[in-house]
Amino acid sequence: MKISIDLDGTLWAHMDFFRNFMKAIQLQNHKVGILTGHNLENKQHDIDKMIANRFPIPDFYYGKETDQDKATNGAYFKARKIKEENIDIHFDDNDYDNPETYRLVQQLGIQEKIFKVPHKGRGIQSE
Repeated sequence: MKISIDLDGTLWAHMDFFRNFMKAIQLQNHKVGILTGHNLENKQHDIDKMIANRFPIPDFYYGKETDQDKATNGAYFKARKIKEENIDIHFDDNDYDNPETYRLVQQLGIQEKIFKVPHKGRGIQSE
């Protein structure tokens, strides 16, 4: 399987769970990585922060690459990556329960691949 995890509101808000989850998934020879609305330029910073918080190194990292991606709701970018990269399951808080993101997830046809993570706060924030 190929499993992706959002950062803000998801991995950072539930660090103990996702730290253990990533380790267990990798031990089973599945791929687990990051699919985030962060710009691709933040990749090394985000991975360094994960390592500092005792996460395993992700198998992949997908962040927004183009100006168009950066200018739109992250659901468009994530839907494209889920389809292009054959991601089986994606964990996300849907932009802190943003109704527009929920609508787009339905419209873009990726709702069956998204496991909705309960919103419990923002956790560690990007800098």
